[in-house]
Formats: sequence, structure tokens, C-alpha cells
Amino acid sequence: MRAKGVRQSVLSVFLVFLLISAGAVSDLCAQTADQLYGGGRQAFSDRLWPAAASQFSRLIREYPEDLRADSAAYMAAVAYYNAGSYKQSINILAKFPRQYPNSAWNQRAAYWEGMSFYQLKQWAQAESAFERQAAISSDKIYQERALLYLGACRENLNKKEQAESVYEKLVQESRDYETVSQALFRLGQIQLSLERYGEALASFRRILADYTGSDSAADSGYWIGETLRRLGRREEALNVFRSFLESVYTSEYRAAALLEAANLASRTGECEEALAYLDLRNAEMREENPSGISSDPNRSAVMRIRAACALKTGRLEEARSAYMEVLEKPVSEQEAQSAAFNLAQTWLGTPQALEALPYLKQASEGPDQLIAGDASFESAQLLLVSRNPQGSVQLQAFISAFPEHPRREEALRGLVRAHQEAKNSGGALKALNTLIEDYPESGEIPAYRFLRAEIQLQNGNQGAALKDYKQLTEQFKGTAEASDAFSRIGFIFTERGEHMRAAAYYEKAAAQFSAANRSEKKRQAVYSAGVAYLNGRATEKAVEKFRYLIDTDPDGPWGVEAAYHMGEAFYDAKQYESARRAYETAARYGDKNWAFEAAYATGWTWFRQSKWKEAAQAFQKAAQIAPGSEKKARSRYRTGLSLASDLQWEKALAEYNEALKAGKTSWREEALYQKAWAFLNLGDREEAFRTAGILEREYPSSGLPADLPFRMGENAMKQQAYAQAVEWFSLCSSKYPNSATGIQSALRAAHASRKNGNIEDAALRYGRWVSAHTREPGAGAAARSWAEVLREAGNPQLADNAKNKVLSFKPSRPDVVVPVMLAWARVNGIPDEAAPYLDSYADNERLPVSDRVEALLLRAHLYRKNAKYSRSRQIYEVLIRDISGPRGAEAQEGLARSYAEEGKINQAIEAYLELPYLFPEEAYYISRSLRAAEKLYRDAGKDDEADELRKRLNEEVR
Repeated sequence: MRAKGVRQSVLSVFLVFLLISAGAVSDLCAQTADQLYGGGRQAFSDRLWPAAASQFSRLIREYPEDLRADSAAYMAAVAYYNAGSYKQSINILAKFPRQYPNSAWNQRAAYWEGMSFYQLKQWAQAESAFERQAAISSDKIYQERALLYLGACRENLNKKEQAESVYEKLVQESRDYETVSQALFRLGQIQLSLERYGEALASFRRILADYTGSDSAADSGYWIGETLRRLGRREEALNVFRSFLESVYTSEYRAAALLEAANLASRTGECEEALAYLDLRNAEMREENPSGISSDPNRSAVMRIRAACALKTGRLEEARSAYMEVLEKPVSEQEAQSAAFNLAQTWLGTPQALEALPYLKQASEGPDQLIAGDASFESAQLLLVSRNPQGSVQLQAFISAFPEHPRREEALRGLVRAHQEAKNSGGALKALNTLIEDYPESGEIPAYRFLRAEIQLQNGNQGAALKDYKQLTEQFKGTAEASDAFSRIGFIFTERGEHMRAAAYYEKAAAQFSAANRSEKKRQAVYSAGVAYLNGRATEKAVEKFRYLIDTDPDGPWGVEAAYHMGEAFYDAKQYESARRAYETAARYGDKNWAFEAAYATGWTWFRQSKWKEAAQAFQKAAQIAPGSEKKARSRYRTGLSLASDLQWEKALAEYNEALKAGKTSWREEALYQKAWAFLNLGDREEAFRTAGILEREYPSSGLPADLPFRMGENAMKQQAYAQAVEWFSLCSSKYPNSATGIQSALRAAHASRKNGNIEDAALRYGRWVSAHTREPGAGAAARSWAEVLREAGNPQLADNAKNKVLSFKPSRPDVVVPVMLAWARVNGIPDEAAPYLDSYADNERLPVSDRVEALLLRAHLYRKNAKYSRSRQIYEVLIRDISGPRGAEAQEGLARSYAEEGKINQAIEAYLELPYLFPEEAYYISRSLRAAEKLYRDAGKDDEADELRKRLNEEVR
């Protein structure tokens, strides 16, 4: 391999040497215009751009009147551009229209001038050049390329609205698939930058819907997620990023998508998922560049997310390490403050909690007053918990320093508790007075007044306590504190020996507690009232209250139901273990109905966690204790589903059979479907479709029966078992021909047959489907697939049959007919009878450009086939000028063949040799053209030239 590379380099150097030598000798012996033009063309063909530019420049300098001067000037400019000499290219192109006003190359000159300015990042000059190119309507490809770059220039010049107009024009007027998708992509970027999120979302989604195969489609998924994120629709954005990351593995936006997905997953509580994204991002960056992680510009953001997720999931060491790294090189004071605060959280609640103090202090001195206040507050709390006497001092300092902080009220409450624990009732009362005065609208005012009354009562100040308790009963009726206040007033009157007055207040308390469903408080109030009545010698009333207590259920009337509904709340929050514990409590104290409901709900908790065995056991238990036949059957059906999910198909069938004995139920249709599905997975088709027949009879409008074979077909496709897929899809379409699933299956069968290598069978299937569904929206796409397999099959009879079919369609569908007719023409060697069709298609501007180009190309081939060489070359030259890619290359090859077939060998060779530099991306046609040129050289006896071409071909192969 190395020796071959050396030979290639030697050849290139030799050719350059010859050209340079020719230039050096020109001072002594001038070259002719033909020699300069031929040398330039050869160097251009060999991509020796400096040499080509030199030769063409000499020609226009020494032979300015030569008829080829305009072509030499144009190709010199292009060569300078390809050589990276952009200023030289501009020097030629800027004066090209003035020097060669009648040159055909004026159709493209402005484009290369714009590209040169674009490479130099001279946006205004590039914009002007591309505007001139875009104004030329006869060269559609260059016009649209110029428009794309014109939009880019305007973006760089911050003319976003003008750039948007350019892209909208391309979207509306271009028929080139890739051009429209690129314009839509840039349009979405501009709309996003202008915060027109709805429009941006529509643009990116249109790319995914209408331009799925374009280069921009994959990246559009990322930008849809980014747009949704900016709209604040976090869950939707996260789901889009998930889909993007699952389907797109090579994209410049993949690292950003992983970071955004991690950030969103972290914000929605999916911390394990977030950490997985960060790990994957690191792995991919390390794979691309071993030092990429350390130089990651988003390293700080990555560590913040990692730290936050580790903290939320209890991985304190990992969180601590991440926050430490953020603190080493924070990007701002705010980040340092936030990281210090969060780092402190990794110690709070642990035996090493005091380690948090210096970081809380650092956070309390940062610029964000909310975080600073939180840090000051938490440091005070930490000192209080550690029994440090400075805790109260720190708390008081926080209260004074942050008068507007949202946690100040909480701090005052903490100060009250601290004073109470320190037996400092005076300090506690002072803090309570501040709470009541500073937060009169607080929802906790009743609690503050009640606590103040309690402290006063403990201090023996019954008068002050009684005043607060009475205010609670009068001003805060219905609150828990008002209810408790009635009991406390009763206690004060009991202490004073005024028993009947005390009993009256205990009765009021019991009534209050009853309204608030506070049964234990009520029982205590009833008991206290009974004691007060007894002490007040009201015996009958005392007996009444005591009897009430004896007859009352000690477990309370709401315990079981509350436990069950608590389980439901945990279930909805996906906290399945907590839900199970709550359900167990309900089952323990409840009757058989509650026991069943709890067991059934427990089954669902396991099912949602994909713990199939545990789910089956729970549903089995529910079936055993079910109070009715329907609930029993329903439980057995869910048992079957759990077993099926665990792939225990035979056991699942047994449960389905028992469940279905219940007759008509709300879940019977689904159960019959699941039973049939189980049979299919056991390989028992007869029973599966017998069950499906029952499902069809009982539920004639159900779409589930057709889904069974279709689902089996899709599974086979995923496993690349294409023959089986064909069988299942065919079965589905034959059994359910009029259903949407059946129609789709027939088309999927054709696709599977093609994947399986049965090209002719696939062609027949596509043909049958298109013939039967010409009015379907997807008929056009199916017809294109049909045309592709017809070309792959290469069977003239098959193509003739297809032609006869599509021509019989009424009304005609051009999007269906034309691709098949073009395939027929190719497969049959372009018969003369194809001429009127090709002429019609080529002139039909409503057809896609690709179809019109194909028709025009085949028409040129037919002219050549009929020895009408001049006419064929007219078409070939138009295609070469206007069409890029394989069709343009095929046209260039056709041009060369027309010369060869007419006996114009030199022109043929020249045309063959032009193909590589006109269509440098088309390796297949380049190889064919060079081989054809070699053969013509040998037939003409020019073995040296043929040997040079052979050497070039061999080197390209190597």
C-alpha cells in the first residue's frame, strides 16, 4: 500500500513538473493556445488545481482573443477556488461578465465568486454575488444553491428576516428534495432564534414528515426537542430527545442532545436515566477524542447535573465529588455559591453533618440572596440539631439579615422551638409575638396564637391564655386550633372548679372535632366532658358520654378506606413499594371487599414494575378471595396477562380460559385477543384463528383480529425472518382484505419479499397492491417501490405487464403511472413506442423533477439508439449543464457514447475524460468512462495514453 502511494505521488509530481517546465520554457518557446487549453484541461481533470489555474491564466493572458478564453477564465477561477486561492478566483470572476458578456459561463460565475467570498467570510460581498447568481433563472441548480448560501450570508450579517424570506422562497418554489429540506432546516433555526417557537416546531416537524430521507431529517429531531424545551414543555422535549438518541447515532447534535436529555430527566425526577445519558455522553466523547472530556466546554453543566442526580438518588460520595469539581473552577460567583450550597446538602443528615458548615458559610456570602438566606438558615438549623448554643444566635442573625426571605417565618418558628427546648419561655413568647405581628395573613396564625396561649398557660398566666383561646374560637372558627381551644378553655374552667362550664366547652370541642373527623380528639373531648359532668354531679350526662366511648369502634371509621386511597396516591406517583405497604394495611384491617381490592391493586403495582411473577401471584391471591364471579374472573385474566408477559404462554392460556367463562364483561374483547396471541406464540395457528373467529363474531367492529397476524409479521421483520414475514402479512391481507391493517399488510408483504431477495415476487405484490389501491394516499410511494423492483428484476415481460396495468388506471394517477412507465422503458431497452410517453413526461411541469429528468435522459438514449446523434447530444448537454448527481453523469456518458457511435473518436474520448471533473462524486460512472476512454485509445492505436488511463484506474482501485 505504501509503495503504491509513492508511485501515485511520483506521477502527480511528474505531471506538475511537466506543466511547470512547459511554463518555464515558454519564455524561450511559447506554447500555442491549444497546448495551454489542453494542458489546463488535463490538469483540471487530474485535480492539479494550481497547474490548471496557471495554464488557463496564461491562455487568457497570452491569447485573450481565443474563442475559449471565457472557458479558460471560468475554469481558472474554479481551479483557484479549489486550490484555496480565493482572492485570485475573485479577481477573475469579478470582471468576468464585463470581459465575456456573451459567455454561457456567466450563468455560474457569480456562484463561484460568492463561494470565494464566503470562504473568506466576507459576508456582504458574498451576499451580493449570490444575489446576482440567484437572479439567473436558467440555471436552476446553481440558482438554488446560491439561494441557500445567500440565506447563510444574511444570517451571518444578522439579517434574519431577509434570510428567512430566502429560505421560504426555496421551500415554496424548489422541487429538489434535499434543497427544500435544508431550507426548512435553516428556516426552523431562524424561527427558533427569533423565539417563534410554534413556527420553528412546524418547520422541523415538516422535515421529519415530508423529508424523512434527507440529510437534515435526523438532526431535526434534536431541534424539535430543543424547541419544546424552550417552550417549557419538558416532558414532551424529553420524549423527543429520547427518540432522537435511540435512532440517531452520528450527529453533531448528539452530545448536546445527551446533555439536554440528562438535564430534563434530572428535572423530571428521572435521575437514573439522567446519569445514564451523562455516562453515554462521556463514553462517546472519549471514543471520538480521549482528551475530549477534560476539554468539554459543557463540563460544568455536566457536573452540575451529575451532582444533582447523585444527590437526589442518595449517592452522596458521587455528588460530593462532582460538586467539589464544580467548585474548583466555577464559571461564576453564582455557580460557586450554588455548588457550595448543594455540596453542603451531601453532609446534612449524615453523621458528618458538621462538614457542611464551611460550605454553607460560603454559600451565605454569595450574590444570590435566596440561596444565601437558605444557607444561613440551614447552618443555624445544623447548629441547633448539634446542640450548639450558637444555633439560636445564628437563627436570630438570619432573621435580622434577611427580612424578606421566604424562610424567615420558618426561622422564627425554629427560634420558638429552640427557646422552648432551652426552657426560655420569654424568648419563645418574644419570637411568637414577632410572628403574629409580622405575618398577620399567614395561614399559621391560629397555630401561633394557640402556642402562645399554651406557653402562657404553662407559665400560670391563665388570664392571658384564656384571652388567646377565646379569640381562636371566635375569630378562627373551623380550624383545628379553634377546636383544641375549646378543650383548653374547658381545662382552665376545670382547674378553677367550674365543672359545668368546663363540660359545656368540652361538648363544643367534641362537636368541632366531629365536624373535622378528628375522632381521637373527639373521644378525648367526650371523655373530658364526661369527667366534667361527673364532677359537676350531672350523672346521666356523664353516663351518656362514657357509653359512647364504650360503643365506639376503636380502629376508627376511616382507617381502612384511608389506607387504600393512600395506596392509590402512591400508585399514581409510581411509588409502588409504598403503595403496596398501604394496600397491606387496608387488607389487614378491612373486610373481604377491601382485602380483594387491596390484593388486586397490589398486583398492578408489580405489573407496572414488570415483576411478572409477583404480579401473577398477587392477582391469583385476589382471585382466591374475590367476593364475586366478575371480580374473580377479572383477577384471573390479569393473572394470565402477567404470565404471558413472563412468556409462560401455556399457563397464561389456562387463566384466560377460566376468566372467559364469566361471559360478557368490559374486558372480554381484549381477553379473547390475548388468548389468540398466546396460541400464536405457542405455534398453534388453528386455535389462534378459531379464537380470533370468536372475537370477530362477538365484536364485529373490532380491529384486533387483523392485528394478530400483522403483529407476527412485524416481529418476523424485526428478526429479519423475511420469508416468515411474507407468510404472516399475506395471511393477514387475505383474511382481512378490507381492513386498514389488511391493506397495510399486503404492502408490507411486498416489502418483506423484496428484503428476502424475491424481486420478481415483490414486483408482482407491489403491482397488485397499487392496482387495488390507486386512490390510497400511499399509492404514489408504493408505485415508486414497484418501479424500483422492476428495474432490479430486469424482466421485460414483468415490465410489460406493469405497463399495461398502469395505463389502464382510471382516472390516471401520474404519480403512480410515470415511475412504472419509466422503469418499463429502461427494462425493455427503451423501445420506439416509449417515445411519445417520454416526450409527454419530459414536458409535464407538474411531475417531480426527478421523473422529468429520467424521461428526458431516456429520450436522449432513444435518439442515440436510432442514430439521431445530434438530437441526442442537444438533450445530453442540457442535462449535463442543469443536472448533478448520477443522472448528470449518465448524460455525460451518453454524450461520449454518441460521439463514439458516430465515429468521432477524439470528441468521444474528450467527453469521457470530462466526466470525472464534472461529476467527481459519481465513482461508478467515472470508472466506466475511464475504461471506455482507454478502449478508444487502444482502438486508435494510442497505447501510451491508454496505459496512463489504465495506471490511473488501477491506482483508484487500490
